[in-house]
Amino acid sequence: MFRNVPSTPLILGLCALLWVVLVLRAGMSTKEPEDFVTTVSQGEVQTFAREQLAALQQRSFSEDIELCGVIFEDSDGALGSTTILPGDRASCDIRFFDEPGMAPVASFHTHGAYGPEFDSEVPSLLDLQSDIASRMDGYVSTPGGRFWRVDWQSEEVVQICGEGCLPQDPTYRPCAGDRVVGQFSIHELEKRARGDLGSC
Repeated sequence: MFRNVPSTPLILGLCALLWVVLVLRAGMSTKEPEDFVTTVSQGEVQTFAREQLAALQQRSFSEDIELCGVIFEDSDGALGSTTILPGDRASCDIRFFDEPGMAPVASFHTHGAYGPEFDSEVPSLLDLQSDIASRMDGYVSTPGGRFWRVDWQSEEVVQICGEGCLPQDPTYRPCAGDRVVGQFSIHELEKRARGDLGSC
């Protein structure tokens, strides 16, 4: 003779076990940034960054703020960018990147509107230090329309293209006393940050 065994606790227990298995499998199948090697080239990232910055220049000038974001590669090898974050006149806080299945490959930001009081035609020492700390390259656009790459590994900034290669602030005026060369090391940026740029 069989005794009646309550089936509800047994069914609930099986459901709980099945849920745990499904959650574990889903977690194991999601690619984290460290789980895949990025496949996009530096040239592809650079082209993407240039397009993003070119599209942001006019807003950056009109609102007189820096705008920033992070470029990522997804698990399918496609490039995308995070939501654009507004900063203030001289900075933009790129928040910590933590998106499952997306590997951050570069930061990017504008330098706002032209102002003779700002050394805005060259990436700042802080720009370089921030990208070194985050261990990824950065891209910077300036009011004069310059486009820069911040190379965290070589600890230098390199001008990809000069004045006017990106949309330029209509109020921009070149400074005759400012020496903008093709690249600056971290030590040269330190000297530039300490130096008197003179008036423009």
